[in-house]
Amino acid sequence: MQEIEPRYSGPATVRQSYMTEFTVECPKCKHEAAITVNSPWFLDSGKLTCSYCTHSENATDLIRYKILVKRNCDNCGKLIQKIIPQSREMMDSLAVSCPSCGKTRVYKPRNEAYTQPYNEPQEGLAPVFGLPLWLQGSIRDNLFWAYNRQHLHAIKEYVGAKLRERQTTTHTTMVERLPQFIKDAKNRDAILKLIEKLERKQPTAP
Repeated sequence: MQEIEPRYSGPATVRQSYMTEFTVECPKCKHEAAITVNSPWFLDSGKLTCSYCTHSENATDLIRYKILVKRNCDNCGKLIQKIIPQSREMMDSLAVSCPSCGKTRVYKPRNEAYTQPYNEPQEGLAPVFGLPLWLQGSIRDNLFWAYNRQHLHAIKEYVGAKLRERQTTTHTTMVERLPQFIKDAKNRDAILKLIEKLERKQPTAP
């Protein structure tokens, strides 16, 4: 096992410092892929690329629109409601027939934009695209994960250090926000072994 410095001397970075690139599982070939964003504050700028199968897509490709017309018929006064739950494009007009009198009119619908990721948000998924993080594993029923190799290395340095001094008093750093099971000294060896395994991780054969 690689020797770690006894005193932690990592930078006083926040979690967002590691959120411009996410190492994930490609949705097409299940190999390692990368998501890059222009800013951790604007994840909708994300782009997914896989160097193995050359698959690529943009976060904007995940945008869908709920198309809704809800109003009273101008002929009989009865309620008209038409919903198209998933549309890739916005709609400026929509022809709707009244279920009561049968009159058809063209209305201007409401377009409600939303993002449809591959998976609903949960631990172990990238916050953009909702794809599984490549660097993750289980430690005593706890899920361990890292956004990318830089993030993984920072955690490794912190876990391996015997003396963990606070790096700054101006803000709470990334390592200070780590789950307690990662900070527990009793888990140090198990976590370091898992990290070294993740550093060598290869895709699982289909």
